[in-house]
Amino acid sequence: MAASNGGFLRRTDPQAPSTPNVLPPWLVSSSVTTSVRPPHPSVTLSLSPSTVPPAPEIPWLQSFGIGPVGENSLVAQLMECCRELEDGHRAWIAHRKEAAWRLKRVELQLESEKDCRRREKVEDTDAKVRALREEQKASLDRIEAEYREQLAGLRKEAEAKEQKLADQWAAKHFQLTKFLDQQTGCRSIAN
Repeated sequence: MAASNGGFLRRTDPQAPSTPNVLPPWLVSSSVTTSVRPPHPSVTLSLSPSTVPPAPEIPWLQSFGIGPVGENSLVAQLMECCRELEDGHRAWIAHRKEAAWRLKRVELQLESEKDCRRREKVEDTDAKVRALREEQKASLDRIEAEYREQLAGLRKEAEAKEQKLADQWAAKHFQLTKFLDQQTGCRSIAN
């Protein structure tokens, strides 16, 4: 036979002690009772409206005009809002992680592009410097060649003038010698 005890059903056994058990008898260990009981008793629980106490009044619910009748729907709405809030929070965290990951990839890509552009600029500048040095060397070589050519021309011109002067001097010397020879030859004849 089953008796109700504040919403819990408990089995009454004529052989059981008369002290009421808080736990159902099938949960009580075998060391407490010595009587033989079935291992899994069939117990049916039912709630009767007369044994359920009315829901306590919640002051903050009453301020919204919600009493005990609407409490279950409010709890359901509150639970739904909490689930939506949690889902939104998870989505936001996932979005933040993905955005941070994408930002890190973009930063790495930009850093790589910056290094590549810097390297290209350095190589381009080095190539221009090499070209300018080669052009400078070629210009200096041309100047040196022109200088040597001008110097050689001046030397040839000076040598030509010197040769011409030497030839003129030799011709005058020859004429003078010839004149002197004629003069000395005439005197010796005259004597």
